[in-house]
Amino acid sequence: MLHSFACQPKTKSANFKVGDKIRVNLHHGKIEDAAVRAVIHDSDGTKLQVDVVGLDLTALIDTRQVVD
Repeated sequence: MLHSFACQPKTKSANFKVGDKIRVNLHHGKIEDAAVRAVIHDSDGTKLQVDVVGLDLTALIDTRQVVD
């Protein structure tokens, strides 16, 4: 029997701040731990610049990519 565990995105009303530790869906369901480095508000909504823990990677993500 196969079980599907989908990660639910955080609500759009979530307030993010620099230094928050979050989990993000970066690519094809790969969930990574990350730290918020910047919160960017623009006409398209809120974007987060994050440093991915354990990888030499900084990413600009949409808040829809944040999982609980």
